[in-house]
Amino acid sequence: VIAPTALEADAWDTGLMVLGPEKAKEVVRREGLAVYMITKEGDSFKTWMSPQFKSFLISEKN
Repeated sequence: VIAPTALEADAWDTGLMVLGPEKAKEVVRREGLAVYMITKEGDSFKTWMSPQFKSFLISEKN
């Protein structure tokens, strides 16, 4: 979670972890949060990021 303060980020990430991936995504979308999520599904890991998180990424051009 990227938030204006560490306190806010910590509060959001704790709450989102308690909700589980699907409910957390609903909250992230509703609240417009910047979130990168990694979840384990079986033997593999899945990643997901909110549109708000994508705005923090820098594209490398060769």
